[in-house]
Amino acid sequence: MDRFAVIGLGRFGSRLAVNLAAAGAEVIAIDRSRQIVEELRDRVTLAIALDATDEQALKIQGIDQVDCAIVGIGNDFEANALTTVLLKTLQVKRVVSRAGNEMQSQILTRIGADGVIRPEDESADRWSHRLLAPFLIDHVELGEGFALVQTAAPEEWSGKTLQQLDLRKNHKVTIVAIKRRVASSTSSGADSYEQRVIEAPLPTSRLTTDDILVIAGFDKDLERLPR
Repeated sequence: MDRFAVIGLGRFGSRLAVNLAAAGAEVIAIDRSRQIVEELRDRVTLAIALDATDEQALKIQGIDQVDCAIVGIGNDFEANALTTVLLKTLQVKRVVSRAGNEMQSQILTRIGADGVIRPEDESADRWSHRLLAPFLIDHVELGEGFALVQTAAPEEWSGKTLQQLDLRKNHKVTIVAIKRRVASSTSSGADSYEQRVIEAPLPTSRLTTDDILVIAGFDKDLERLPR
């Protein structure tokens, strides 16, 4: 089981801690506020009120033993940076810190953060893609201007094989998976439906209007796909 420490339980840190715990991870949630800690106590593995810039306090709580520590402190960059340095001093395997802007991001990287999160920027990027291409169900950026998206199969593609569509030539994108509705039986004998992923679509794979496609490509090409 993965062990996480989430330090700084504002809106971002609290939600992250709860989501990780809900997914089955072991989560230690830390904040200076006893009130916030009490609110999360029953939703994470362990919730502790302490000053994360206190190296000894972190060590006593076993933070040096976690697989990954996320510094979510957003309103005190000095505390954020100091906590990041302390975690690296404690030899935490992976430290991911929150930055509010590009300057903070560069500083955190230089002092040893293994990864930097910029929630506001990332949220704005996701929403810009949703607004420009509302037919896309999900959008995951893989590199600058290049992404993996989920979208319902366009009606005009229904009944055609991937070979016939030749999407790399005609649209400069690649289908990497298909989520297809497959009938299954319930314990009562009635039919129900679940989505299963076909991980390696073949040239002979024939699409239907119920398919959800996972497509890789540049944003400008993805946004031009038929709807």
